[in-house]
Amino acid sequence: MKIKKPTSKIDHGNFRIKKNTLEWVFIVFLTLFSFLSTSTLLVSLFILLIFLRQREIGAIKIVNIITLRTIINPGIAVDIGNLQYLKWIILFGCSLYLLLSFNKLEKNEINKIKWILSPLFLFVLYNIFVALVFSSLPIVSIFKLLSYAVIFSGILIGVGYTIKSYDWLKWMLTMFKLIIIFSFLIIPFPVSYLRNGSSFQGITNNPNMFGVLAVLFIAIFLSYLQINKNKQKLYLLISLFLSLITLLMIFLSKSRTALISCLVLLFIYLIFVNCNKLLKIIIVNFSGIAVILIILGTNVINFLTEFLYKGQEKGNILYSRTNQIENTLSNFIDNPWFGNGFAVPVLPYKSYIFSAEFIVEPGNLVLSVLSYSGIFGFLLFFSYMTRVFWVNKSNFKYSCFLPLATILISMGEMVFFSSNNIGIWCYMFIALYVLIDTRKPEVNER
Repeated sequence: MKIKKPTSKIDHGNFRIKKNTLEWVFIVFLTLFSFLSTSTLLVSLFILLIFLRQREIGAIKIVNIITLRTIINPGIAVDIGNLQYLKWIILFGCSLYLLLSFNKLEKNEINKIKWILSPLFLFVLYNIFVALVFSSLPIVSIFKLLSYAVIFSGILIGVGYTIKSYDWLKWMLTMFKLIIIFSFLIIPFPVSYLRNGSSFQGITNNPNMFGVLAVLFIAIFLSYLQINKNKQKLYLLISLFLSLITLLMIFLSKSRTALISCLVLLFIYLIFVNCNKLLKIIIVNFSGIAVILIILGTNVINFLTEFLYKGQEKGNILYSRTNQIENTLSNFIDNPWFGNGFAVPVLPYKSYIFSAEFIVEPGNLVLSVLSYSGIFGFLLFFSYMTRVFWVNKSNFKYSCFLPLATILISMGEMVFFSSNNIGIWCYMFIALYVLIDTRKPEVNER
């Protein structure tokens, strides 16, 4: 079944406006309207459902816009947590609707998605067993597990069904550009440093959150550059400027995870970029000069040292994460083979209550999976993540930045399973990598 492509422009005489431009204006105003109070937030969430007129495309947009609204700086907007249950209903509703689109997929997309979902299904069954037998909070553990699996699967299927008719890469890039632009505009204002008074958080609710979003922006920008090589130079220059100011804001945010992740992505881009040998030589030489200046420049070294240690005692760069790491390792050692339950704390008693109050901050993707699911669960997780990278290996050099970014940020800020937070963007990035085919002609964005 093919999705009908609507016209992309509205023509009023000689004045033309792209439909997607009007849509983004609507999204921005609706988001700003939701900032005012809990009442306007409630109204905006219901208005957001108008996107369901676009069927699967609209459902994907809704979950992404809700994710954006979730991470907004509390100094400029009311917390969406005030309507947490309504938010969950919308997220689950849209995800279940997208799951029903599985039978609409074409054969190629079905094969790719089954290749990913088969080991994911085993991972889910295994973790349900762990929750019932070993977890302190089995009901909470199963709910968190299913919220991850259902939303991830829904997005994967929804993107698979719509990828040939809608330019999701450009849509996501536009959303991240808006986050970067609005964050840049409020650099001089105290609200940008609300969390601790010194680290930049922009329009997001945490400096580390801004760092994570910056990495995702850089990743999708690099993928867009690789896939769309014939775009207008002005468009690419504007995007390049935004990426440069993003790196500046990463320094202001003092996010070590973001800085290291961006440097890794840029290094990989340098390896895969299709440019002539002379340009590569120039880039490598300038990079070498920069490294030498850093080594010789005492002030630069001091700055980087302070950045990495965040003003704490030197000698242990992970000092700020010591408690997280020790607790996670302790949980793993208690039950190394099976783990202690998916995304729940370890309590001295077993309880079948359900509550959203049980929060864990493991801080690292590998340690998290080992703590949640043990060695057996980690092998299952590793299996389907390996399949993610393998299933579209022919396009690896064009869009590998997308799944790599989700892994890199989760090594320092464990957001991968956070479907209540920006985990949804991780799933979007994985879906785009799995399903993008650079050999196919570009699609029209509505």
